[in-house]
Amino acid sequence: MIMKSIRKYIQGLAVSLVLASTLSCEDFALGEDFLQKPPSSDVTIDTIFSTAEYARRVLWYSYSYLPIGYPTGYNFTSAMWYGIQEGLTDLCHSYLTWDGVNINYYNGGYNASHEDSSGGNGGMATKYRFTSRNQWKSIRHAWLLIENVDRVPDMSAEEKSQLKAEAKIVIAIHYIDMIRHYGSVPIVDHAIDANDSNLPHRATLEETVDFVVKLLDEAKDCKELPWFVEEEDSGTDVWSGRLTRASAYGLKQRLLLFVASPLFNSEEPYYPGEASDKLMTWFGGYDIQRWKDAAKAGEEFMAAIQREGHYELVQTVPYRMAFRDGYYTRGTTESLVSVRRHYKTSNVGAIMQSMRWGAWCPTKEYFDMFPMADGSDFSWDNPEHAKNPFVNRDPRIYETIVMCGDDFQGSKAEVFQAKSGDANYPAGAHWKKGTNMDGAQLSTGITARKFVLDRKGEWNGRLIHWPYLRLAESYLSYAEALNEANGGPNATAYEYVNKVRARVGLNGLPAGLNQEQFREAVLRERACELGYEEIRFFDLIRWKREADFTKRLHGLNIYRHKTTKEYLCEPFLLKQRAWQKEDGFSPKFYLSAFPSTEVNKGYGLIQNPGW
Repeated sequence: MIMKSIRKYIQGLAVSLVLASTLSCEDFALGEDFLQKPPSSDVTIDTIFSTAEYARRVLWYSYSYLPIGYPTGYNFTSAMWYGIQEGLTDLCHSYLTWDGVNINYYNGGYNASHEDSSGGNGGMATKYRFTSRNQWKSIRHAWLLIENVDRVPDMSAEEKSQLKAEAKIVIAIHYIDMIRHYGSVPIVDHAIDANDSNLPHRATLEETVDFVVKLLDEAKDCKELPWFVEEEDSGTDVWSGRLTRASAYGLKQRLLLFVASPLFNSEEPYYPGEASDKLMTWFGGYDIQRWKDAAKAGEEFMAAIQREGHYELVQTVPYRMAFRDGYYTRGTTESLVSVRRHYKTSNVGAIMQSMRWGAWCPTKEYFDMFPMADGSDFSWDNPEHAKNPFVNRDPRIYETIVMCGDDFQGSKAEVFQAKSGDANYPAGAHWKKGTNMDGAQLSTGITARKFVLDRKGEWNGRLIHWPYLRLAESYLSYAEALNEANGGPNATAYEYVNKVRARVGLNGLPAGLNQEQFREAVLRERACELGYEEIRFFDLIRWKREADFTKRLHGLNIYRHKTTKEYLCEPFLLKQRAWQKEDGFSPKFYLSAFPSTEVNKGYGLIQNPGW
């Protein structure tokens, strides 16, 4: 079947499904530098799968739409228009008034119409964007590859098997994201022909999870799929960011941990409604076996690492650089799923602009989560801590938040302000003036550093990636699952959370923690290790932590005495979000609404409860 152009490819799920048998050379123009479109115009499926070169590009294109968590340009390619998902959590507050965080969520106005492209100013600026995120393009191309690659004459049987396994992981990634945002979704298990009229309806949660687990099991058991890949960091290497058997292990573990959590695994649905009645938003009851399955997935992954090697936390010196390289640097032994674009930091001003415009402002609550350098808790009640809260802290805080006295653009950061009426407390050199500190990024009194390497010249011209999944998360997920499956932490649970802490020089967690105490410690560890990596929001919703969404958050006014150099830090309330007002939060917010226009198409997409 020949089709002119598919620039208007996806206008909704129903449309995307019936376009599953079309291809255009326009599809191949994205991705890494090595992805070049063929030297012809429109082509048929037969043409594409007549050569290995063209067939591979179907998969490369599918890769090009894997999710990325920070803004990459003025075309609003990130989910919330220069806003970030962390802005919905207690770690961060956004002062970028026109991002999706503010126009959809902080004002309490979010509803199903905001998921439609015609939903006013809020349209297409929600945290997932069901019909415009391009996941259906990616899934469609993956199935086309799986179903057609065997006909390619100049490709080995081993490579065909490998590419099919990679395509299954691509599909699984998109489904895991949709499960975390929506619960169950329609199962697209093949490339639907344009003449098909029987489109998939919304499946149950169990059916959706089983579908994804099957894909991942088939991929991780594929002997032709490499366990790891050696890659160049040039941006043109065809192995750059390719998925592996370890990717499949780690993704299965992430999925099973999420669905074992109380949002879905409970005696009652998180919110009543038709979708809950039909077991689309929960399993219909609590079963500890789900926690055991999550723990088993972690155990199998750790055993595979022991058996096959390669994967370990990045260990460099100083400690903070080990942490930085773990999340930032491409192609490390910690990277499990690395989402690539052809961008370098020198031409991705969107990340810096988003931060500068105030979308990344850390809260005092996040600042306080990071312990001291020995692993003990930081406390404002400790006079030594309060006198200078910027020294002797967890090394990860220095790569997450710009700390007073730390290296910053060729000098020492002076992120403190003048105290009104007291000349003993003058403003520091970087307080909202010069050196890229002149925007709203200090609206909470402190500013973020993560993903913006702002020591002098360090960031310029580096290839970037999105650390969608890395080994530190897998270690912490394994520890959490063991704690829940066994009614408390065992030695192995301690071992894996302490591996993450030891990487940055922290002592291990205190011995003798009970189940709840260990759970809280792991969740805090995940916040410190994985902040700004789109983990915290999902941790809060899967544990149904309404209190963390409704509590008032604080900024931190920082002053420094001009003579003694001691700091005076005064908390202040941040602008109140609608969810923080009395009766402003509902459990229905745990999952997103499907677009009203999509539900109304009548192919069986049942709306989530409360919307």
